[in-house]
Amino acid sequence: MQIKVIVASPKMNEKGEYMKLDRALIVLIACIAGSAQAEQGCPPGQIPAQSTGSMASCGPIPPGYYTQQEPVAPRPSGEWKKTWGAIAIGSIDSITSYGVITGKHSKTEAEEDALKRCASHGETNCKIGLAYRNQCAVIAEPQIDGKPFANGFSDFVGAGTTSEASTVALERCKADNKSTAGAACKIIYQTCSEPIFQKY
Repeated sequence: MQIKVIVASPKMNEKGEYMKLDRALIVLIACIAGSAQAEQGCPPGQIPAQSTGSMASCGPIPPGYYTQQEPVAPRPSGEWKKTWGAIAIGSIDSITSYGVITGKHSKTEAEEDALKRCASHGETNCKIGLAYRNQCAVIAEPQIDGKPFANGFSDFVGAGTTSEASTVALERCKADNKSTAGAACKIIYQTCSEPIFQKY
């Protein structure tokens, strides 16, 4: 739509001064021109679909019209690795020895390390009592008058928490040593083999 605006030449009044254009008339002209320009556009959410001469039709914005790149997901810096732990038991001169280890990447590695620790004082009869992965472990030992009972049976238990493992280990220890008068079982060791964060 085109609008022709005709403005008459200013005339002089009786005093010989030019007459000023009414400001309201100027504002009105500007509004009409702006309205004419807006009619050629489309309402929010639509774009021109087709044009015939000076007439244009509008349609909804199709999906993907405004292409926006998907944000790139942050690359993980590493991963959590579950670890192994092990407990070995042996004796020398009627004294019980233990070898314990946690945080190993394989069962074999954990058992080998536990056996070495058990035999660090010259023990030759060390053996694996428990190997566990991503768990907690405890040792329940029979004692008489607060001292380890060399001829008793110690119990090793792995579970989700040290509390759970302790409950089971104490029950087993009491059952295994019930024939020994005065024997009392006690948790002498508890730990957990926690996962380790390994960077890429």
